[in-house]
Amino acid sequence: MQTTVNSQLTPYSVTGTLGFEELAIALIANQFNPTTLQLDFLKMSGILPTDWEIQKQPVMTASVSQLVFKNGVSLVAQARTITFAQAINATNQNPLLIPALVRQFVEKLPNADYQGISINPKILIAFPNDPGAAGKFMTQKLLSPGPWINLGVAPVQTSMNFFYQLDRCKLLINLNEAQVQQPDKSPLSALWFSGNFNYEVGNYAVAERLQQLAQMTENWSADLETFRDIVINKFLGQQDSVF
Repeated sequence: MQTTVNSQLTPYSVTGTLGFEELAIALIANQFNPTTLQLDFLKMSGILPTDWEIQKQPVMTASVSQLVFKNGVSLVAQARTITFAQAINATNQNPLLIPALVRQFVEKLPNADYQGISINPKILIAFPNDPGAAGKFMTQKLLSPGPWINLGVAPVQTSMNFFYQLDRCKLLINLNEAQVQQPDKSPLSALWFSGNFNYEVGNYAVAERLQQLAQMTENWSADLETFRDIVINKFLGQQDSVF
C-alpha cells in the first residue's frame, strides 16, 4: 500500500505511508459463551456461508475461541464479547463482509442479552524514511518537549488515550508507537491508531433491542470515515483525504 501522508512535525516534517487498515465490530452481551463460536454451528444456522474456508486451525477453549478465514475475516469470542474483524483492502477489491455478518449473527441469535456494540477501526501509519519518526511525533508534536524526554539510555516510548464525547456515542482513540517488520531489513517506525466507537443498548424488549443493534451496526461507515478524518486531518495534519 503506497498511499502517502505528509505529517507536519515540529520542527521537521516526514512522509508516512498508510500501511494497514482494519475494521472490527464487537457485540457485547452478558454471559456470552465462547463455545458458541463453533464452525459447524455457525454454518448450519446460516450465520456463515457454507463455502467459507478456514485459514488456520481454530482455537477453541473455555475462555476464548477464534476462527480465521481465507477471505480475511476473523471471529474471536470471549466471556462477554464476540468480535468480527476484517482488513480493509486499499484497492476496494474485497468488499467489507463483517457488517452483514454481524446483522446475521444477531438475527439468528436474538435472545442473547445484548448490552451494546463497539465499532473499532484501526490505522497503521509507517515512516520508511525516518526510524525515529513515530517517537518524535508523540514527544515533540503531541506533547510539550521537556527534560522528561531524555531519561534513561534509550528513547522514551509513549502510549496515549484520547476520550471524546460525540453526538452519537463515546469515542476512545488509543495511539501507540509501533514497528513494522520487514524481511531482511530494519523495522519501520510506525504509529498505530486504534478507535473504539462505543454504543450502549437500552434495556428494552427483544424486538426493540434488536432494532437498536441493527441501527448501530449501520453506523460503521460513518464511524470509519470519522476515524479516518481524525487520524489524517486532526492528528497528522493532512488536509486532503488519502483514502
